[in-house]
Amino acid sequence: MSASAPYPEFWVRKMRSIFVMFDHDLDGVVKKEDMVDFCESRAKWLLKQEQMHAYMDLVKHAWDYFWAGPEKKENVTLKDYIYNQARTFREPTVQEEGEKWFHVYFDKIADKNGDGIVTRKEYEEFLGLFGVHPLSVPPSFEALDTDGDGHISKEEFVNAAVGFFCCTADTPAKLFWGPFLAEISLSYRNCK
Repeated sequence: MSASAPYPEFWVRKMRSIFVMFDHDLDGVVKKEDMVDFCESRAKWLLKQEQMHAYMDLVKHAWDYFWAGPEKKENVTLKDYIYNQARTFREPTVQEEGEKWFHVYFDKIADKNGDGIVTRKEYEEFLGLFGVHPLSVPPSFEALDTDGDGHISKEEFVNAAVGFFCCTADTPAKLFWGPFLAEISLSYRNCK
């Protein structure tokens, strides 16, 4: 994908859905402190103290590397966010960093009891960290459980997470973060 080519519409919809997850006032800007504070407030209710520290380290790293981009912005617009996420197509190391990040996320946060799998309840708690309603979890869980064994393996988790950000096609990975949020009037035309 060249720098001047427009981003695929379906991929932009996925990125917009993540952006809206953290743009609580719908002003088209996500501030670092808003994202970090929101994640921290959710974690206080859903994680043990040692998990909370690991989670917050991951959230801060996610902001610095995936949201703020090389410019280390404190305030990110939808256009900025899409551009930074599109580094996946321009820089192979971004996808590799995402894979590493989601392996750690699986081990330290999602797999709460350390048995090597994520149950539906664990996945519900994982998505709850980002404000996803529990009733939205079953379709996502079923989409990620690609072998239908009733749980999500580390491989299924990481493949879906990376696929969400790296795949431009409509795949089950689109549900990694829950269902797409409402298609609000943030025009993706400005993000090309």
